[in-house]
Amino acid sequence: MTQRTRGAYAPRMAPEQRREQLLDAVLQVIVEHGAHKVSIDTVARTAGVSRPVVYSLFDDSDQLLRASLDREEAAALHDVAGAIPRTDGDDAVVAVRDALGNFLDAVQSAPDRWRAVFTLVDSNTPAFRRRIDRGRQALIESLADFVQSVARSEVDVELTARALYSLYWDSGRLVLSEPETFPPSRILAFAETVLAALFAFSTEQRKA
Repeated sequence: MTQRTRGAYAPRMAPEQRREQLLDAVLQVIVEHGAHKVSIDTVARTAGVSRPVVYSLFDDSDQLLRASLDREEAAALHDVAGAIPRTDGDDAVVAVRDALGNFLDAVQSAPDRWRAVFTLVDSNTPAFRRRIDRGRQALIESLADFVQSVARSEVDVELTARALYSLYWDSGRLVLSEPETFPPSRILAFAETVLAALFAFSTEQRKA
């Protein structure tokens, strides 16, 4: 009798572990091909599982994509929370530099997440843009609160906050796209110079 050869099967996982694996695959598809390429087929192929495995946890590609975006949005907001400058120090430049360093550490620790964020911000899909815009606006508002707490009265708080946001955002892109040319050490050294000129104030000056 000829022995039947079994097909390859994905290793068994607990549902929550499998869900995380599939969401990791969604993120990989977004980074490598764009959000419009997320489908049951592409996610199954990327994760190395069969379509029924995906369907056992997600009804369709829209649900897959929404779940991935929910997860990455929550994680990105957590990363951004660590990038808010602290107001309990005496030097605003040092506070922002250290917060920027925290942000760059977070970006480098989860490069696919942040590549997806930077990709989706340029998406033509309104739902994606709204998600990213919520996070960006929250960061700008937090930076504005910081500036308000340390700035002299004549400082334009909104424009200063937006300038800081642009520094964060572009630095995050550069540290991923050109890490050898723009390592965090170079970015942070540059940031100190720019921040000193941008602020032209400190907490001590404000108290004076």
